[in-house]
Amino acid sequence: MWNLNLVIGLMIGLLIGGVGMWVLDRRHQAITRKLVESRRKIERQRTQAVNDLFALRAELEDPMRQPVAAVETHATGVHDANMVAELANLRSLIARADGALTAARRKRDEHEREIARLRSILEDRKNADVIDLHRQDRSQAGGVAL
Repeated sequence: MWNLNLVIGLMIGLLIGGVGMWVLDRRHQAITRKLVESRRKIERQRTQAVNDLFALRAELEDPMRQPVAAVETHATGVHDANMVAELANLRSLIARADGALTAARRKRDEHEREIARLRSILEDRKNADVIDLHRQDRSQAGGVAL
């Protein structure tokens, strides 16, 4: 009787532990997807801001594209207030994008360190039976959707 209760308790513990690990894995995958998408979005914004900055700089420096009054204004050092505001806006956007990209890379590095730590723990216990849900083919899993 005592052995039966122990076996039932172990089975329940394994079931709860398996469900807990599955939930943690799903949460980790969602965070990773969110970070990757955020990084891509920030990199696109940064690229666009840099392209806009270079295009605006080329417009300011190219005397053939500017009317005579603009060339005289540029030569005297007085810029159009809208251009100055746009340049400041682009610079601040680049600075924010760099900061966000740095934060996203830091988060990614933290997650990669955690994955490496967990893998090293797993490597220490090579003789333990571990089910890797990522490497199993979903069709071979008997049609069970997790």
